[in-house]
Amino acid sequence: MITTRFHIAALTFCLCAGIAAAQSAASPADRLTREGSTFTHFPLGRPNARFQFLYGDLPPLMVLHGHAYRRDAIGVRGHVDNFTADLSVALSIAPLAASQASATFQNNSGTSPTVVLPRQLVTFVATDRPLIDPATSFDLTVPYAVPFLMPASPSTLCVDMTMYGNSSAAGVDRNLSIYLDGHDYNGGHNEQPGFRMGGGCAAPGNQATMYANLSLLHLGSSMQIDIAARDGVADDGSGTSRTFLCLGTQSSHQPLPGTALCSVLTSTEIWYLLPGNNSILGNFDGRLPGLALLRPGYRLWLQTGSVNLANGDLALGDLSTLITPPAAPSSAPAARIAASSDRTALSGAVSFSVPVTLFF
Repeated sequence: MITTRFHIAALTFCLCAGIAAAQSAASPADRLTREGSTFTHFPLGRPNARFQFLYGDLPPLMVLHGHAYRRDAIGVRGHVDNFTADLSVALSIAPLAASQASATFQNNSGTSPTVVLPRQLVTFVATDRPLIDPATSFDLTVPYAVPFLMPASPSTLCVDMTMYGNSSAAGVDRNLSIYLDGHDYNGGHNEQPGFRMGGGCAAPGNQATMYANLSLLHLGSSMQIDIAARDGVADDGSGTSRTFLCLGTQSSHQPLPGTALCSVLTSTEIWYLLPGNNSILGNFDGRLPGLALLRPGYRLWLQTGSVNLANGDLALGDLSTLITPPAAPSSAPAARIAASSDRTALSGAVSFSVPVTLFF
């Protein structure tokens, strides 16, 4: 198999060249230059399965020669070995929109599906967590033996994949954890998780350094940041240990006076003292609601910190970065129907959590 890597800068140029002439396109389309909100092992990580994916945002008249997936960036996970999958792919134009996906496979398939990849072994390269989100290339490629032409009018593509087996360092026909980038449209909002990087520092008397998982949610008329901070300054029951959030437009590295271990890692144009106190373990779970809308495509740098307002004990979390998302579409542009342990099944579970997919 010939492995082709598709880089985001080149893809953006292609997409700007005009819809009719597009040589590559991502679905969901708004995820091309943004990390998805979740990860998935479907479809490539299952040895005996059938999956359908409905994509409603591909350009008309595009000729499809294959599709590809990219590595999830958000999870703090390392190397994933290469593997080989035994699979086939059929394409058709679905009679249903993605938002109306049926649990019955037959209902989603168009008339006379085209087998674009007869059953064969496809080898996928090893991957690692990228240095920043999203991964710059779609490395896990499924090339078609037969091209497929999208209709002249906007349509929903049905990708029907059957998985017959796999082999990897883990063995033969295993459920594999391969961490593909994915996006979830459940809930009616558009979520952008933070990419964790850099290092935090420990609170006095604590050996574990502080860290946080952060997500920015576009709620339509406002934005919200969800915060799950760990190993900050513990509260002794007095309610004086609090968590704060620094938000900047650039990364930074400014050590705090008197210590070489604690550094402010964002330019901190604005900061917020978060409502509520820390737990006895120094943890904080909460949200910062009611934020003004930010234009899509803007990279932010965020860092949490924790302080005891009575004695000045301080800890700083690691750095997170993210790209501001647009509003969620009025209906899901993509859907997944999965029979993840039986390729002969006639139906599967419907979900609007899909792998970010590049078509080329």
